Amino acid sequence: MQHKIKYLPQSQIELEVSLSDEEMKPFWKTARNEVLENVNLNGFRKSAIPDELIKNTDLEEKIFDEAANQAFKQSIKKITEELNLELIGTPEINITKIAPDNEFVYILKSAILPHPEIKNYKEISGEIFKKKNKLEVSEKEVEEALKWLQKSRSSFNKVDRIIKKGDFVELQIKAFVDDKEIKDFPEKDQFIIGEGGYPKDFEKQIEGMKEGGEKEFKIKLPEDFFNEEIKGKEAKFQVKVLSVSEIKLPELNDDWAKSLGNFQNIKDLTDSIKEGMIEEKQIKERDRLRLLLLNKLIEENEFELPEILVKSETENQMHSLEHFLQDQNLSFDDYLKKIKKTTKDLEDEVRKEAEKTLKGFIILRTIASLENIVPNDNEIEKAMNDILNQQVQRGEDINQIDKESLKEYIKERLTSEKVFQYLENLVKDSEENNNNENKKEIPKNKK
Repeated sequence: MQHKIKYLPQSQIELEVSLSDEEMKPFWKTARNEVLENVNLNGFRKSAIPDELIKNTDLEEKIFDEAANQAFKQSIKKITEELNLELIGTPEINITKIAPDNEFVYILKSAILPHPEIKNYKEISGEIFKKKNKLEVSEKEVEEALKWLQKSRSSFNKVDRIIKKGDFVELQIKAFVDDKEIKDFPEKDQFIIGEGGYPKDFEKQIEGMKEGGEKEFKIKLPEDFFNEEIKGKEAKFQVKVLSVSEIKLPELNDDWAKSLGNFQNIKDLTDSIKEGMIEEKQIKERDRLRLLLLNKLIEENEFELPEILVKSETENQMHSLEHFLQDQNLSFDDYLKKIKKTTKDLEDEVRKEAEKTLKGFIILRTIASLENIVPNDNEIEKAMNDILNQQVQRGEDINQIDKESLKEYIKERLTSEKVFQYLENLVKDSEENNNNENKKEIPKNKK
């Protein structure tokens, strides 16, 4: 088997492959047997059917197709392994010569996954991870987190009195601009007065009302209101109070702390909150540094991406955004108005993010290959089981999940994590070595 490869722009290749007539004989034989397996032609058994009866028939065409398909699959597998190529998408194949007792020649054109040369990744990692911020949690932060937890465990008692700041209310709302009803506000809403997130003066108008009370008032919408068409305009509201509740906060004491979990007293709870906040800050700092590292590596290592990959990732990110907007009950058009962009503007932005995502993935994959970083089977199996168990707990049918695709996804995710850990540990090892050197006893001068 012979092949010639030509590297094209945008991470594409053109590959000319030829197999000799001797190399093709097994494929012709196998193809003939498979096509004629259940054929009974003029009383001849498949092994005894004369070539003259097959010539210029559909059977001959099927044998040619099958022989070419088998030869292509086997030859392209050997070549891609030999040249370390990963084909992307469906390749374009042009067969230039095929006939029994003759050579088989085809030309393949395909996008390939880039294998760029990643420069100075260890040095760059060292520079980035040395910028790690010192993490602390202040007493004020812990106190605010404790207050939030206290508020989340509040009880609500309905009251028959006028509304005041801090009350929990349920409202029925209608809004109008230029005498036309608008749908930018929920028809029913529940919130704490002073924390509802409504335009300025809206919640002040609610204070002083009572359950069952109705009120009509006008306020000016803010200039930064998300709906461009009505921002800064005067809006008329018709509000009816459906219920008013007083919020009763639990007392911060040892008994309350015990009711929340495995805590002996309020100090245990406070310590746990502090530990959780430290861990959260550590994760955020880790992710910040990793993003800095990827951006720097992308900046320092330029390479082309296949268009088919960029297009696919762009579409995936656009679909994810659309699903997110649906979950937020926000239409795509309203979102465009809110961010003041056209569909084309947004697609261009998403495409740039898609390119960064792909380049980051390829860079991490390349480093993993260079450093022989691979998750073991036990790690992959554990991660798979964790995900499948989560699906079962959600009541989803795991038989509908493509296990092989899930396995590949987990393998790539674990590989990326291991690469980051490897690069982070390089810095830690370097710092430890420096500390050990500094701790060595300085020899005393001889008298």
